[in-house]
Amino acid sequence: MKTFFAFLVSLLLVQNAVAAQQSCNNLQPDLWVEAQYAINGSTIVIQNQRVHLIGLYAPQKERTYKFHTPGEPLAKQSQNHLNTLLANHDLKIGIVYDTTKMNKNRVQQAHAFFEDGTSLNAEMIRSGFAINRVQNDNVRYSKCYFAAEKEARDNNYQLWDQLKKNPQSHFPLVKSSEVYAEDQGFRIVQGEVKEVLKSSTYYLINFDTTGIRIPKKAWDKFDYAKLQALQGKIIEVRGYNYLYKGNMFMVVEHPYAFNVFNPLNNSN
Repeated sequence: MKTFFAFLVSLLLVQNAVAAQQSCNNLQPDLWVEAQYAINGSTIVIQNQRVHLIGLYAPQKERTYKFHTPGEPLAKQSQNHLNTLLANHDLKIGIVYDTTKMNKNRVQQAHAFFEDGTSLNAEMIRSGFAINRVQNDNVRYSKCYFAAEKEARDNNYQLWDQLKKNPQSHFPLVKSSEVYAEDQGFRIVQGEVKEVLKSSTYYLINFDTTGIRIPKKAWDKFDYAKLQALQGKIIEVRGYNYLYKGNMFMVVEHPYAFNVFNPLNNSN
């Protein structure tokens, strides 16, 4: 009986993943444009303006100006793969905007599609050269993007393969118990929730070494009772790690940052 139940659950997950991928297609975007080139694995240039692909975090190349920022694994390969995808479709893409058209740095945010309806954003994640990231409430195709990431992760594509072969890289995922000061930047942090608290300004979800902080302005998106129910469970949270007074913190503003709440895993 347990085996049959497990089979049904597995079948349902597969069907959900297929449906999620199909939900990504779009044959009638807001406008058609000609891309110029990719400057990294998540940003393209269109009409001499940068456009960030929604739902993506791609590894970043080394930066030496102002402050030195070490490069992340497969950064150049990620950029090359995005340029290859664009070239294979004659640089023509359809643009779809979401809730927030520009980020705080005045960079356009967009979903991009090829003429056959295929999502460029999803293809980058599915390839394993990028991972999913939720920003600015732009969640129109989130289920599709999470399904694409699951496929890449299950099959150890690219970033997931390099993590398997080089666990010390701590990218794109790091266990909270193994976090070092050098692990600042965008990460998926995995760990056991030790405590869930509430202050006047934050919901606080604490791992052993990393504190997840949900600011008050984002409380309306979260169910605090569900956050409390996470205590004692092993979960994953994605966002920017930053070091403050010797401790690692991460501020998140959307439930999809938690693997247990993302549209693939949340059955409620």
